[in-house]
Amino acid sequence: MIEKGKSGLLFLLVVLSLVQSYFLAYSKPYLEARVNTELSYVKTEPLGKGEKLENLIFPEQLVLHMGNDKHTVFYPGAQRFYELILTKLQLRTFKGMKRESLNAIDWDKIRQEDLGVELRFGRPIPFELLQRVFRIDGDFLFSRDSIDRIWIYTSKGREEVRTFFFSADGRYVYESQRADLTVGDVEGYVGFGQFWDPYTSEDGNIYIPDKPITRLMEMEVPFTRYTPDQMQDNLFFDPSSTRIIRDKTGPLYYTDNKKGLKIDQDGTWLFYTDPTAPTSGDDNNMIDNVMSAINFVNEHGGWNGQHKLVKEVEPESGNAIIRFQQYYREVPIVSSSSMNFGYMQLTLQQGLVSSYNRSLLILGSEVTNKHSRQLPGGKPLRELLNQMDPTGKNIEALFPAYKPTIGEQSVVLSPVWAVRLVSGEVVILTESTPVMLK
Repeated sequence: MIEKGKSGLLFLLVVLSLVQSYFLAYSKPYLEARVNTELSYVKTEPLGKGEKLENLIFPEQLVLHMGNDKHTVFYPGAQRFYELILTKLQLRTFKGMKRESLNAIDWDKIRQEDLGVELRFGRPIPFELLQRVFRIDGDFLFSRDSIDRIWIYTSKGREEVRTFFFSADGRYVYESQRADLTVGDVEGYVGFGQFWDPYTSEDGNIYIPDKPITRLMEMEVPFTRYTPDQMQDNLFFDPSSTRIIRDKTGPLYYTDNKKGLKIDQDGTWLFYTDPTAPTSGDDNNMIDNVMSAINFVNEHGGWNGQHKLVKEVEPESGNAIIRFQQYYREVPIVSSSSMNFGYMQLTLQQGLVSSYNRSLLILGSEVTNKHSRQLPGGKPLRELLNQMDPTGKNIEALFPAYKPTIGEQSVVLSPVWAVRLVSGEVVILTESTPVMLK
């Protein structure tokens, strides 16, 4: 009798265990509701297009050296020759890197006498990022260095091509001893320069056109814009928990008591902060921060047009500052110090974004009210450069740009000469003037 009771009790326990297992496997209403609710906050409305690193790194100038101290300069988008040369070079391979002192070679003699093409990036680009754009051998001792120029040339009377990568600190060059380039390749690149404007340089640093430049037009570009509500939904984990602070004459603020969002300049500029991101730490890899910055923009607003990576700085605070310069029709947009426009800038620490600045305007592809304009060249341009920098030591680059003037529904883009100072600051040197009819 006792044995039968034990058997019955054991049978009952087994049945209860099976029933409990069934409910555990198929009935979790509270957990499912909580997970779905959290995921609904993570999903954000896609806004602009995404972008890849490869499209954000490109030379700001191609300087062609044609021998007999003759030169010309190609800028992105200003002529199809730029794209032809760059595309061809991206298909070549560069191997067998050997480091040498910069002063071991007479670069003035080479630029005056030899045929060559010089790719100028403007700002330091780590080898690891440059390898995403060019086929560069990564298995060498100094691959953690940064590069700001590539110079490819061939000497008269010698059937060889030499390729050098210039260290951004100005101390070394790296020669690719096994680059699959021929003398015919270099001659072909340089040949494109025969059809372009002549440029002159006194020191090999700043090249200026011998004559005025008339190819860039002043134009009016209509725009659409992201709304504050779109950016609120996109940047806050739970938009329903944010508070709005309105000022009739000033910016619009959003906050969830942790993160902050400021909409300024009549709804055209965004400034976002996330103080929960780390503010210090030893593990702050610049490559990781650049990739994190690109991914953050991809997910939070996207890219409103073409951009170029122009700044990767780690100040004393330990935070990385990443800036992307906006281009329109392959020409950079440079605003005055009184207006924010023409760039995105992010501050990161250990791959996490603590601040995010960007325009909310999306420029259209169609333009109206086009007018011919002229940028000075030759002696007048050289005098302007000397007035700004009498010593010749503070200006490191000269390039054409667009100055924006924002209206209610459109932006007027006017051609200007811009310069970049050794500090990294970009300023407008002079504006264009109407083309005088002969």
